[in-house]
Amino acid sequence: MIALASMVLTACSSDNGEELGVMSEPTDVQMTFSPYEMEAMTRTATSVASVVTHLDVWLVSGGDVIALQQTKDDADFGSLTVTLNKTKTYTLYAVGHKADVATLSDGVISFTDDKVTHSMFYSTTFSPATTTNLSCLMTRIVADFRLEITDDFPAECKSLRFTISDVFDRWNVTTGGTHQLDRVSTINYNGTSAIFNVYAITTDTQTTHDITVEALDADGNVLQTRTFANVPLQNGYKTTYRGTFFIDTATSAGFTIDDWNEYDAVEF
Repeated sequence: MIALASMVLTACSSDNGEELGVMSEPTDVQMTFSPYEMEAMTRTATSVASVVTHLDVWLVSGGDVIALQQTKDDADFGSLTVTLNKTKTYTLYAVGHKADVATLSDGVISFTDDKVTHSMFYSTTFSPATTTNLSCLMTRIVADFRLEITDDFPAECKSLRFTISDVFDRWNVTTGGTHQLDRVSTINYNGTSAIFNVYAITTDTQTTHDITVEALDADGNVLQTRTFANVPLQNGYKTTYRGTFFIDTATSAGFTIDDWNEYDAVEF
């Protein structure tokens, strides 16, 4: 893959924008991507390979856009070495995610079916004439709503449907979250884990959102609904709600009445 990337990048080079005193021979640039991992009050950089399954990288120079993709099955996932033209300046955009495909169009990154997963982003502008090694510390562009259910699930419960108000499902490389909507996500219940993580693109400052969670049976019928109001969400932060979820239970009632009470009969 690296060799192919080098061929593509060299083929897309042009002689526009040459700088005085800079030789036009291509040079290798190494890029290594890592996210922040939250541990208590510390922030430690780890490889993206431990967090996401896909890495999409775009190198933009003038009107030329070169796209590179890696998946978790590729050797050296999270690290790229590419050959670039030293006379050019490049803007790098990169997104790590767990969706099937990410695309970049008109400065907006979209995911397959607008499905938002655990996602992170990095951007920088550089010249290969002076920079041949990039350590790309990526930033999470999603908030994580984590629901931990402590009571037993009804046998008929097969999935949970989450609706999060006023969030985004696309990422503008300049301005951040875009395409606002009420995001709906359904997660199948596997019969064991009672922990559910739902990701949504929000902002870098805390905002509040209403989140409705519905437990569904195999036919999509609602067994239980809980709405959590004013839930704080922020990109890069995890919000955990833990407690008893299945608070409603079916109750039946039959109505009867006793026979009349009677006074003694009056003879007249």
